[in-house]
Parts: sequence; structure tokens; C-alpha cells
Amino acid sequence: MDKLKDSHKKLFKQFSNGITHNLILWIISKESIHGYGIMKRLEDFFDSENYDIKTSSSKIYPILRKMEKMGLIAGEWEVVNNKRVKYYSITDDGILVLNHIKSNMHKVLTTESWLEYFNDMSGGEIGFVKSD
Repeated sequence: MDKLKDSHKKLFKQFSNGITHNLILWIISKESIHGYGIMKRLEDFFDSENYDIKTSSSKIYPILRKMEKMGLIAGEWEVVNNKRVKYYSITDDGILVLNHIKSNMHKVLTTESWLEYFNDMSGGEIGFVKSD
């Protein structure tokens, strides 16, 4: 990443932010979970040694606040081991948005042009088949 110009780094940051937002919404759709739990789940996707996409509390918590303000998720404080912990769950609006993302993802992964793009960008064969 160091050799990229600042404008190129900005483009990559926009790409990684979009993926991170979508992953967070998807993770929360699977279970009620606290911020630290979300960060640990994101590490399954982006281990710091192999990706330029980084996860940290300074990145995750602002996204959670933004998603909560947008009404996509709801946070509820609970006491766990004498500590206040905020657990997040998906709202009806969040489910609506996530279903829209899923629908578009399905279209992307079943379109020949997108498959060509992903195969080229990944250096491998994605192998999805266009459905009728």
C-alpha cells in the first residue's frame, strides 16, 4: 500500500469501508453481538498479516454508531461480569437493506461480466453458474 498515491489509497479505503459495513450488518444479522465480538469476527475475514484492510475499535465503533443512527441496527446495554456491554441486533430496516444487498450480490455472482471481473481480480476461478 505504501507505493500507492494518496488518491489511490482513498479509492482503496472506500472499497474497504463498503465491504466492512456490509460484513458488520451481516454479522449482526446472525446474532446479537457486542462490538468486541464483531471485531473478532471481522478478524476471520481480514487477518492483519495478509490484508491491507484493517479492523480496530477506532474504525468499528463509529460504523456501529452510524448504522444505529440510520436505524439499521439497535444497541442495548447489558451488564456482563459487572461491566456494561452494548449488544447490537439488526432492525427491520437493517434486514430490508441486507436483503437488498443479498439480491444484488446474487445478480452480480450470476452475471458473466461480473464473474469475469472476479475471476480476473482474484486470480482464480470463482465458478458460479448463471441461474435461469
